[in-house]
Amino acid sequence: MDSADSTGGFVLEIPEMVGIPLAAKRTAQAKQNEWPAGTYIVSADSHMIERDCWVDRFPASLKKRAPRVEFSDGAYRFSIGGAPMIPEEFAKGLCEAMECNPGLSQVPAHVADMDIEGVEKALIFPQRLFGLYIMGGQEDIREEIFTIYNDDIALRCAESNGRLYPVMMPNFWDVTKTMASLDRIKALGGRAVMLPNKPAKNEDGKVVHYNDPALDPMWQAIEESGLPIVFHIGEAIVQAMHGAAGTGLITQMQGFRHQWGMMVFGGVFDRFPGLKVVFVEAGLAWIASMLHDADMGYNSFPNAMIPKLAHPPSWYWRKHCYATFMTDPSGLQLIDRIGRETAMWSSDYPHQESTFGYTRSSIQAVFDSVKDVEAAQRILGKTALDVFDMHRPYELDRTLIDGKRLKARRKPKAKASESAVAAATAAGSTSDPFGVAAARR
Repeated sequence: MDSADSTGGFVLEIPEMVGIPLAAKRTAQAKQNEWPAGTYIVSADSHMIERDCWVDRFPASLKKRAPRVEFSDGAYRFSIGGAPMIPEEFAKGLCEAMECNPGLSQVPAHVADMDIEGVEKALIFPQRLFGLYIMGGQEDIREEIFTIYNDDIALRCAESNGRLYPVMMPNFWDVTKTMASLDRIKALGGRAVMLPNKPAKNEDGKVVHYNDPALDPMWQAIEESGLPIVFHIGEAIVQAMHGAAGTGLITQMQGFRHQWGMMVFGGVFDRFPGLKVVFVEAGLAWIASMLHDADMGYNSFPNAMIPKLAHPPSWYWRKHCYATFMTDPSGLQLIDRIGRETAMWSSDYPHQESTFGYTRSSIQAVFDSVKDVEAAQRILGKTALDVFDMHRPYELDRTLIDGKRLKARRKPKAKASESAVAAATAAGSTSDPFGVAAARR
């Protein structure tokens, strides 16, 4: 039977994807069968929503401008300087759709869902922090915003018994401070540094371009740190007319040609051969055509290629780059053109486009498509263990965070039981879904 026949005409190869409930109303997919011996599942992209961590930690003179994250009237309300990030009705819709899943705000619930779905470890990205890139107007307080976020996500991952690993934000706007921010990130146990797709302006008010040689001190500092760079979808917000949701989704997931092109054709990898870059949540299929187009362009426009590269453009993909995907049957069919060693599976938990609710089926789809079991196992976890240094459990030296910043949620005495998590999920939200009250004890 044609796969479209089994999925109601949709071009989807996992039947559970068709008609799936909103993410906040899903339940984790229980074990169905055994995976091959030696399988170790790692999500290279999962999420937790930010806590209201800034206001108590901002300098007194800037408190009125601190980002706020508050839960009221059935929605998470993220604002900065009193201006809401998104309209009220949209905030309520997000809560109903995914943000009121307890696992997005509570570490025990997050880990409990991982247990059911067979995920051993996860790399944690933010939820709403991407919006700060889009809103603008915070250029002079980026240091406070991102430093405090880094501290707080470290505290939250420390609640996971070593299974959640934080992605952190370096100072990318002032290259004289990049190294110091990376030293702090490494000390906190950050496993990757996230750069914005659209980095806005630097300290001098000039637009940042990743192919600008003026950024070489930043690239050098990141190379010396040994931390991988990650670019994540989430900044390309389209207009809000009819069809905006679908248009926005496929626009977000069209790939990272622009960022990859600036780094390759700008000679960044030639100058800093130790850099590793991971492109997150756009899938795999975009890569094959990009590599062809890059090599075609380099040969077709030799008079315009400045600087000259040491290798064909496509060479840099397998040497320096990786990409994550949730489900991508077309990309997996092209895996030998892309490079099996460059692909990493992720759940994207607990977003609407995530595999939450059919995670085990999405994992099985990789085994079914990539017939080499060892290669499939690398895609499903072992490559992420290597790239993000996740072999050892995540640990945080809490003495690095001063007393005021230790007003974070206490480590839970025990992991939430599955029944408790199920009850919280059924309720959809709690009176204190962030654990804010605990965070201020």
